[in-house]
Amino acid sequence: MTFLHYTDTGSGPSMVLLHGMGEGGASWEPLLPAFEAGYRVINVTLRGHRPSEYPGEYSYQLFFDDVVELLDSLEVRDAVVIGHSLGGMVAFRLAVERPDLVGRLVAEDVAPGPPFPPRELPARPAGDLPLDWEVVVQMRPQIDAGDLELRERLSTVKAPTLVIGGGETSHVPQEWLAEVVARVPDAELVTLGGGHSVHDMLPREFTETVLGWLAR
Repeated sequence: MTFLHYTDTGSGPSMVLLHGMGEGGASWEPLLPAFEAGYRVINVTLRGHRPSEYPGEYSYQLFFDDVVELLDSLEVRDAVVIGHSLGGMVAFRLAVERPDLVGRLVAEDVAPGPPFPPRELPARPAGDLPLDWEVVVQMRPQIDAGDLELRERLSTVKAPTLVIGGGETSHVPQEWLAEVVARVPDAELVTLGGGHSVHDMLPREFTETVLGWLAR
């Protein structure tokens, strides 16, 4: 089993947080007090991101397998699963393949969809990084290839789903988010703006939107 760092705080129904590529679980920390007021919050740091293990192999399937193994070990079921970017792709696959784990789904500015136009791999930044650079090397081609197979299976998602959009400043085509909402049987799109990292740029608006939707 790959070692995944996670925190398990608060009490109540389970909430699982899955971060974007290069961020780590620390990106959710400013939002934790609001979520912990009503939920048991499991904030996961995915493989290849400090301080989780750097096993050297990275794929959507491996991230998914790791999270399933962790949640099964914690006996989590019917959780609110919130995923941003890479974490959102993992969250969609959880909702499709392990619906027992996902009671509600929140996807932040991400959609299984068509390929992106090919992009050059960025140069590795100098100095110490908060992730294994192989995550970027191995995942960028997978991200750019899209996931049409997963998109076709969205109609099987049973969990009520909230998709939060970053608006026109996001690099993710916002029509892809609308396509997700059209395919998932019980889904809603709310565009908050702020670009791709909505919860980083607009933390209050993000938490209020999520908690308000959950309260309904």
